[in-house]
Amino acid sequence: MQLPAEWDRQQLVLLTFPRRDGDWGKALHQASLAMAKAATRISEVTPVLLIVSDEEHFENYREVYTGETITLPTNDCWIRDYGPLCTWFEEDTLVLNHFTFNGWGGKFTATWDDGVTQRLWRAVFPNAGYRRSELILEGGSVESDGNGTLLTTTRCWLSEGRNDWKTKAEAETAIAAFFEFDRVLWLDHGELAGDDTDAHVDTLVRFLDENTLAYVQCTDEKDEHYADLQKMEAELRAFRTPHGKPYTLLPLPLPPPVFSLDDGHRLPATYANFLLSNGVLFLPTYFDQEGKTHPGKIADHLAAQTLREYGRYQVVPINCRPFIEQHGSLHCLTMQIPG
Repeated sequence: MQLPAEWDRQQLVLLTFPRRDGDWGKALHQASLAMAKAATRISEVTPVLLIVSDEEHFENYREVYTGETITLPTNDCWIRDYGPLCTWFEEDTLVLNHFTFNGWGGKFTATWDDGVTQRLWRAVFPNAGYRRSELILEGGSVESDGNGTLLTTTRCWLSEGRNDWKTKAEAETAIAAFFEFDRVLWLDHGELAGDDTDAHVDTLVRFLDENTLAYVQCTDEKDEHYADLQKMEAELRAFRTPHGKPYTLLPLPLPPPVFSLDDGHRLPATYANFLLSNGVLFLPTYFDQEGKTHPGKIADHLAAQTLREYGRYQVVPINCRPFIEQHGSLHCLTMQIPG
């Protein structure tokens, strides 16, 4: 069954609202307000279904987001990794693939999150197909060009605490039972400080079309990411399209360091964690509150300008500074349903 590209037509975008007993701590209000605003902005392009587990808390933001909601129990907000990975069967039957989610290799409690796909299928998509798998696979760990090429990272798919795959071939064989693909492009380098996901590809490199890859580039030799991201860039240069040509590479700036307001550790801010939805690229930004000469503000503008000049999508910035406090950004917080 085909795993669609993110630029294919979408019927719905899923998000999960923060809850008071979650991990947001002092960032709860800012994250909740930012989530309501992001959901509203996305809903202007594609219908949004907002999953709410703490209804009393959500009511404080009901005037900001007035769209559709569903009440389901959740642990956290990162539905990209526990939501349905949808495929098409014979081109016209939507299938919700429910892979096991164990909190990124057992790092965090995820019992409720792991049940979300099944509950959505029963409540919202009863006419769709449904496949349950014991395989551990997070949506942020795989990119698809919709035409037979998958992109992932060795550090995630072969990490401890997930499937105990020892080789790339073993992983590809297991995944082939769920996705039709001709090949997997493996990245052996690239990981951001503060990333809990073991180098999810959607923090590093993204397909913009079948022949174009947007990626995080580090040009500062003093930055801790420099050596590894330079090696990743070399890997990307060596990749070839199915037609044997080099990919067009679109470098995105690595944002200046963003540090936690709680304990000062570096957070995994990245412009690659964008959402594509029905012709719009929703771009995470991190320095909305800074002046125009601030290095971060300049980086925000450069990322947006680069993607606008690419020309295929309307680019809409979304303030994601509150989200990155919990180590994720816009793509991590959303899951599209093709249609």
